[in-house]
Amino acid sequence: MKILIPVLGFGRAGGYRVLSKLADELIKLRHSVKFICPDGSEDPYFPTLAKILWIDSKGLLSPDKKKSPKKENVFSIQQKLTQALRKIPQSSYDVIIANHSLTTLPIRRAGLVHKTLYYVQAYEPEFYGSSGIKNRILAYLSNRSYKMNLFTVVNGQTYLNYKELKSSRVLYPGIDFDLFYPNAKKLLEEKERPIIIGTIGRKERNKGTRYIVEAFQKIKKNFPNVELHIAFGEPLEFTDQKDIHCFQPHGDQALGNFYRSLDYYICAAYVQIGAFHYPVVEAMSCGASVITTQYYPSNEANAWIIKKLQDADDIVSTFEKAYTSPLLKQQKLKQSLIDVRQFEWSAVGKKLNGYIHELVNSSQETI
Repeated sequence: MKILIPVLGFGRAGGYRVLSKLADELIKLRHSVKFICPDGSEDPYFPTLAKILWIDSKGLLSPDKKKSPKKENVFSIQQKLTQALRKIPQSSYDVIIANHSLTTLPIRRAGLVHKTLYYVQAYEPEFYGSSGIKNRILAYLSNRSYKMNLFTVVNGQTYLNYKELKSSRVLYPGIDFDLFYPNAKKLLEEKERPIIIGTIGRKERNKGTRYIVEAFQKIKKNFPNVELHIAFGEPLEFTDQKDIHCFQPHGDQALGNFYRSLDYYICAAYVQIGAFHYPVVEAMSCGASVITTQYYPSNEANAWIIKKLQDADDIVSTFEKAYTSPLLKQQKLKQSLIDVRQFEWSAVGKKLNGYIHELVNSSQETI
């Protein structure tokens, strides 16, 4: 089948990796897959086998991008997508995969709802908040996407019935186990070297980085040989704090190396609890002991669960439990490596392929 994926732009968040990898898996299953993207976007950060068609200011498509990345507002981007979708003959593709709530309005304006599979990776209205007219408009438009009666697939059980979002189909993202794998063994015992705690640094308050930094300062009082390694952190923010180190592990190979260097990975996010969370899965896959708020697939058997949200003291006590329970820690590590195997990309691609056929068959039945 011929599949089209309209995107607002390409970026470095995990959701873009998912799109690139899903496209690759569908191509392996003999589908033709193309992205269409406004030409003001940067090139894909995560490589893909799929072809990319760039949309110019007139809504025309070209395999060659004619201008350098340029900041565009979301409303002009939606207009470009609408123009492009209207100009493409419907016979030139069988299925559209909507991936962001703000790509659904152009799809509806172009009269393509019946061909659309809507893959929801997060409940996006919450990301805009309620401050400012622009954010309120975007939250409203985002929320409307869940009321379009699209063929909806969500990326976790949490979103099957989450506020306005309803679905009966789940497709978890995947993991590349050639890049995210554990070390065979650590060279030295923890007592003979620094204890490395790691996290992905995020500026958004609801990602909880500040609580991890606060907890680290308290942990260090009892464990002086501990270090905090922050991926994608800004070094200038921590110049006056001892044993906090920032890294820029760009690309999945470097990111896998970062996780493998850790003894413990901490996640203290507190938004959309229960959702699939890439850093938790990646850290598990790389053999780090995971200390986290309740994000999938973490549970008491494979991780150390932080019970209280926005609470540095609970992070401290949870770390201390993990550190002082070596046998239980090994049991959890072994279980985590078992539990992540469900995210094999080939299996994810085959499941998406099944949903695509379900959509096409249901569309034909209504004709």
